[in-house]
Amino acid sequence: MQALRKLRTVSQSGDVLRVVIGILVFGSIWGLVEATLGGALHLIHFAYKGAITGGIGMAIMATFVVMYRRPKLVFCIAVIAALFKPLSAVIYGHPIFAPFVVNPASAILLEGLAFSLVVSLFSKGFESSIKVPIAAGISAGYLSIILYGVLASAAGMGNWASWGLAERLSSVFANGTGLAIVGTCLLLLGHLVGTKLRPNFWQFMTAKPKAFYASTIAITAFCWIGAAVAFASGL
Repeated sequence: MQALRKLRTVSQSGDVLRVVIGILVFGSIWGLVEATLGGALHLIHFAYKGAITGGIGMAIMATFVVMYRRPKLVFCIAVIAALFKPLSAVIYGHPIFAPFVVNPASAILLEGLAFSLVVSLFSKGFESSIKVPIAAGISAGYLSIILYGVLASAAGMGNWASWGLAERLSSVFANGTGLAIVGTCLLLLGHLVGTKLRPNFWQFMTAKPKAFYASTIAITAFCWIGAAVAFASGL
């Protein structure tokens, strides 16, 4: 009996470690996307930068949910991705609470929060019905923009504090619609990728743990180094 309890404890600790590693990897991939693609779109003043990078964030979170089946932990991925923003401040020699750090980091965190709330609500049918991911993508897209609008208006971030109600509602509708459409499409792609990869992924993780840990460490390190290089190059 004691041996069985010890085996269960080891198994549970191993599962926790795997989930933590998954959060680090998926969050780092999202952070790299924000640092590279997000930085490039910002330089060319692309109007729908938030919809593109936010949609990719939804795809990454959806892949995690399908592969790990831990919808309540998906917000932690956004926390890791948001931590990439202070890295840019360190490289540029600016305060880590500068607006160019706080504003996008807040958007990432609120998108993660919105996605986590919505997917936790729809978790029962998220993998079994195409309608549920679509509803989740649309809901998370609008909710994340609404949450950001409330925070930005209260904290005086960007133009939100000086806008009237009509301008705020217009921005929420425009940006929310863009993120809802792009996010839903990319969420479905992430859902498909997670579904296809999950069996082989778990087999690899359990059959070759050393290779799994080494590869995930390498991917995480690549993302952080890649982001640092992107920031240093002016993105």
